[in-house]
Amino acid sequence: MAFSSRIPLPALIAWCRALHHGLHAGLSPVKVFRGQAKSGPLAVRKLAGELADQLKAGESLEDALKDHRPKFPLLFLELVGVGEKAGKLSETFEELEKYFTAQLDARKKFLQAIVWPAMMYVAAVVIVAILVTVLAAIGGHIDPLGLGFLGMASGLVVLVAGFGFGGAVVLAYLIGRDSEGLKQRIEAVGIRIPALKGAYRSFALQRFSLALGMTHEAGMRSDQALALSFRASANLAYLRHGEPAAKAVRGGKTIAKTLTGIGGGLFPDEFLDVVQIGESTGQLSEVMARQAEQYGEEASRRIKTLAMVAGGVVYGMVGVMLIILIFRIFQKAYLEPLNDAMKMNGF
Repeated sequence: MAFSSRIPLPALIAWCRALHHGLHAGLSPVKVFRGQAKSGPLAVRKLAGELADQLKAGESLEDALKDHRPKFPLLFLELVGVGEKAGKLSETFEELEKYFTAQLDARKKFLQAIVWPAMMYVAAVVIVAILVTVLAAIGGHIDPLGLGFLGMASGLVVLVAGFGFGGAVVLAYLIGRDSEGLKQRIEAVGIRIPALKGAYRSFALQRFSLALGMTHEAGMRSDQALALSFRASANLAYLRHGEPAAKAVRGGKTIAKTLTGIGGGLFPDEFLDVVQIGESTGQLSEVMARQAEQYGEEASRRIKTLAMVAGGVVYGMVGVMLIILIFRIFQKAYLEPLNDAMKMNGF
């Protein structure tokens, strides 16, 4: 987005890949960021140079990133901090690369799925604009829309209104995509809608599982790991349970029992069973890594549901627009002239 400060997802993926390989090869973070400042993605070169300077001055990467929080997704910031404390930055960037790649693929699938409905909407706006223009031209002083516009002005009104509304929808999508707070609220609403719940829950559980697995592997205290995992879910429906869940774990409850006590269907039974097995066997990080992968695949499949709903909304908008305009045209071009003629003839 031109006016967004958020790093574009393709650039963030390329950055995570370069950081993973550079750190894995034994380069220091300062050298890796210096290299990215010279040859990394254009969108992050300046930022990479600033981070290199901050790291060279003795700051930790977690602290250096705090000055640039609006540029990054919450999950990135949280997990980089964990990876740095655990001495596993290379592995962290590898996991983040996988996650953001899956996210980008899901976004592409969604956009591809709504291309046809969007084309239908554009075609409907153009056809209606041509129709009212022709009708106004044939009818002379007939105002087919009933808005005081005659001739080509009627068609221009339809085009401006139709494309203006479509542009507003696209703008709202872009703002929602790049705004962390708004996205959290949208996903919280989506998880309450039966047709959308599966998709939004899969997104949240993928992020939750990834964070819980990495924090547990890093040796973080269970209450802290759980609180961070709820934040990483980036869904307000989950976020509100973060602190109460951490408090319950500090009071002696296991993670599995704590999550079981959270209602609303946020954590399905199969997920809770896996958490319980992971805790009892001491392999929570491993099973959470598998859960993250599983829910990532499920989210990718369920993106079709979101696209179908979005497409249905577009088709509904087209239908409503056509019905309203057809009724208005019928009223102004046929009924009103007919009524006027009947009155003139004394009927």
